Amino acid sequence: MKIWEPRLRERYIIEGTLYQEALDYARDSRSYTSDRHDFHPGGLDNKQQKMLEGKLGEKAFRLFLQDQGIRFEEDRSSCRERDEYDFLLQGSGLVLRVDVKTRTEDYHIRTLELVEQTVTHPKELYVAARLYRDENAVQLLGWFTREDLLTHGTIENQGYLDNYVMYDRQLRPMESLARFCHRYFPL
Repeated sequence: MKIWEPRLRERYIIEGTLYQEALDYARDSRSYTSDRHDFHPGGLDNKQQKMLEGKLGEKAFRLFLQDQGIRFEEDRSSCRERDEYDFLLQGSGLVLRVDVKTRTEDYHIRTLELVEQTVTHPKELYVAARLYRDENAVQLLGWFTREDLLTHGTIENQGYLDNYVMYDRQLRPMESLARFCHRYFPL
């Protein structure tokens, strides 16, 4: 009997239909994106860019799940409403909400989640992604659970509300997420 092994890519190139889905969502959402915790300068145009970057990270995770043969539901909520998850994994009596967190710079060495969001709209799993804008390539850096966040994360405020912070050294390897998901959520 052959033992299943994860199929991981060093980087996921987001192109074609996947890129267009991300771009369409970013364009549609630009005037609905919240000002409440928008700490990026640049107004509506930058909101669209930041939304696109986040969506590209999500598309990479979609490819990861497809590569592993994992059953999932991708968020299809309207850009006018708050999403409850980026991905939903269901099976074997488990229901897990996944949030993909995308960063864009080499000096970004941590993953942030608003403390308020952790309380009011909790997710069970978080995936850290790094977007390389010049090639629309995404590297999936690692993952952590809500319990990891609450137990090992720290709360920091860099001038834009309190955030739980998980540093890259605290992330679990993507291979372990692939094995976990394949065990509980296979196609």
